[in-house]
Formats: sequence, C-alpha cells, structure tokens
Amino acid sequence: MPDRAKALILLASRPESVEIAVERLQPEALAVVVSQEVLEAVVLKGAESKDRARLLYRMVDDPMEISDAFSKFGRALADLEALGYAREEVLLDATGGTTPMRLGAALAAMTRGIPMVHQRVPQRYVDGRWERDESKEVEVWPMDNPLEATGLLREGQAVELFNRRDYGAAALVFEDIVSKVSGVGRAHYYRGLLLLSEGYAAWDVADYGVALSKLAAAKGELEVDFSEAQISERAADLVAGIPANLRFLGKVRGRLSVENVVDMLENARRRIVDQGRYDDGVARLYRVVEMHHQQRLAQRSVAASEVDWEKVDEKSRRRFLKASGLEELPPVLDLSRARALDRILSGGVPEEDDTVLKDLLQKRNRSILAHGIEPIGEKAAKRFLELVDGMVGGEEARSGARHLRLRGL
Repeated sequence: MPDRAKALILLASRPESVEIAVERLQPEALAVVVSQEVLEAVVLKGAESKDRARLLYRMVDDPMEISDAFSKFGRALADLEALGYAREEVLLDATGGTTPMRLGAALAAMTRGIPMVHQRVPQRYVDGRWERDESKEVEVWPMDNPLEATGLLREGQAVELFNRRDYGAAALVFEDIVSKVSGVGRAHYYRGLLLLSEGYAAWDVADYGVALSKLAAAKGELEVDFSEAQISERAADLVAGIPANLRFLGKVRGRLSVENVVDMLENARRRIVDQGRYDDGVARLYRVVEMHHQQRLAQRSVAASEVDWEKVDEKSRRRFLKASGLEELPPVLDLSRARALDRILSGGVPEEDDTVLKDLLQKRNRSILAHGIEPIGEKAAKRFLELVDGMVGGEEARSGARHLRLRGL
C-alpha cells in the first residue's frame, strides 16, 4: 500500500470508497469527483469522515464524457492547490466513476505527473461470473504512469528548453527521464539527448574538450538500432548532423582562427534569435567584430594585442596615423584601430567606416553589459547581427558551428 497522501482526488461511484480512501491513505484533504446519480449517497458517507479529512466535491455534468472528467479533475486539483497543497503532495484514486470518467481523470493526472492509486476489490469467480469476496479487505494499490515510463511526460518540456538553447536545464530534465524510462531503446535515445544537451552546454562556455567528448558519446547512443520508427527517424537526423559539429570542434581549439570567429557569431545568434537575450547577444557580436579583425591581422603576422610595427610597411603606417589622428603608433589596437589597420592593409579606405555599424556600436556602449544602463531592443540587436553576419563570411565553417534542434515524439 502507498504511503499516506496529504491530499487526494477520488473518483467515487460507491459511498464506501470514500471511507476506504480516508482510512487507508489518511489524507488531510479529499476532493471527491462524482456524478449526480450518486452525489447524495457519497456526501452522506463523506459526512462520517469530516473529522478526519476536509472534504470537497466536484460533480461532472456528463459521466459519459471523457473531456468533462478531464476538466473536473483540473478544477478539483485547483481546489486543493488553493488550500496550499503542491502537486507533489496530491494523489489520484481512480477507482470509481464511469469508464469515461476514469479515463478522463487518469489522462489529466498523467499529463500533470500526479501519481495514481486504485482500490482493488477482491473478487472470485462463481457460477460463470465474478462476485465480491467478502472474506478479504479492499486494498489500495499504486498505478504506473505510462507517460513517465516512456519518457513522454517531460519530453516536451526538455525539447522546448533545448531548442531555446537552455542546455543546462534541458540536461536536468533529460537526466530525470533517463532515470525513469523503461525499455533499452528509449534508454539509449534519451541518454543520447542528455549527452547532447551536456555537450552543447559545455560548448556554450567554450569548454571545447568536454563538448567534443560529450557529442561523440551522444552520437554513439543514438546510433543503436531502434525498433520504434519515430525514435529511429529522429535519432538518424541527429546522427547525421553531429559529425559536422565534431569536425568543427576539432578546429576551434588553439590559436585564433576563422572557426573561433564563426563560433562566437553563432553563440551570439543563439542569444538573440533563440533566447531573446539582446544585450548578451550584442556584447558577443562586439567581440565577434574584434576577433574578426584580429584574425585577419594575424594572417598578416600582426598581433593586435602587441603590435610589431616593423611588420607593417611605412606607407600603411602613415595612413594609419592619419586615419587614427595619432602622433605615435600604439602598442595595442582596440576595435576601431584594429578595424582601420585591417582596412588599410586590405586596400580599403579606413575613413569610410559603416555609419550603421558606428550607430550600433554606440548602442552597445550604452548597454547595461558595456558602459551604460540602456537595454538593447530586438530591432537593434537583429540589425547588428545582420551586419556582422555579412562582415564575417566563413560560410564553410558555419554549418559545423550551428547547434542542432530537436523534434518531439
């Protein structure tokens, strides 16, 4: 028999089921869902238990409608929540009522993750029919939630978190699913999604070594031979996309490269497009622009953090001093000066900087993550993303830098 419940929702078609529920489960509060036909008898029996539990009642309008019982369960649950009971403290006893009432209430409980019990009435087969065995007591038994055993109860939540790029939270939900799911195939599938979430979470903070190992392990879990067609199809899509991620991760460790720049760009894109974290995304875009020019200068053996001006020809040095308004060559290049020198060495005109970029950089400088307190809006963030998108290039690297999306079952 399960432990006592703080609060109980009971489907009642027999008055004695109220007494059994109060006696065996000892709830502090009992919300009874009944049909009109048995309401009076159930209320009378419930009155005998009023000193042991607080009783509430909800009556279905049509005992033959599944949707009506589903709705009344929700109202009974709301009644208990209004009394201060959390969902983790509630049980459903789905013993009584019509078959549609039991189906509706059970579905409502399963989709909310509320555990269920039922009263097992002892019976014996006599003269071709089943009869109540009066020599034995009614027992209260727990009922499994098939949505929990298959992972479907919380999968939608995990998928939503994953696609919103909240990988840490998604990993926690997938970990819970893995601990409860039954079946070898589903265990491999959800373990693969857990590892993928953990890998992307590490990738998001530039822990590339951990990301590489987690994604490789996820691929292994998702490559098994699944018997369920839906799982097999979704796993195959992920397995097809992970190798590009693995190849990309193998290139971003070490010195600054195009892959590092693209990685930061895609990181910023996730913040802006998937999460709506515009200040965070624009701060990363600012870093993308810095990295872009630093990487291009490095290709010419010029380090922005410690410039060896002997590696820059005299004509370019003079043009740089004029464009920067400086009298002496600086040992370190900030963003604007690295951008100016990059343009000069590439044959461009440093004075003809993009006015849109200047405007957006000013917005970034006034943002709360830079030097000001003004939040950056969606429109400005997406304009900045579009501009930097066109500036960076690196199309070949981008496919490997993009994180996969999940489809639910």
